[in-house]
Amino acid sequence: MGRSLDASALAALARRRPAALAWFDTARLVGIALYLPRLALEEVRAVRPDASPLLADLLTHPSVVLGEIDAATAYQIDLLLLSAAVFDALAAHVVYVAGQRGWPALSADPAPPAPHRPRT
Repeated sequence: MGRSLDASALAALARRRPAALAWFDTARLVGIALYLPRLALEEVRAVRPDASPLLADLLTHPSVVLGEIDAATAYQIDLLLLSAAVFDALAAHVVYVAGQRGWPALSADPAPPAPHRPRT
């Protein structure tokens, strides 16, 4: 059993949020596999370059799978995106891999944001 991670889960780790630190420590101790899309890693590194050492340490976890998008996976992700209201390749990648592996997705933002309502 493992987890498919999105960028918010990695950002929570980069921000050293207690819940994220506890979850990642538990995953390391128990040996839970972590699927980490390269897009998620690059997104967090772009916004939080100071987190690179922490993320590099995460990549040494023996159960981390750094996910690349090959042509077949890109095709499946594009099919998912066709049915979505927004284009978010990273989210679709996480959902696709979670579905293929039968793993839950791990996110620090599990609920969709509330719709923006202009002030009147």
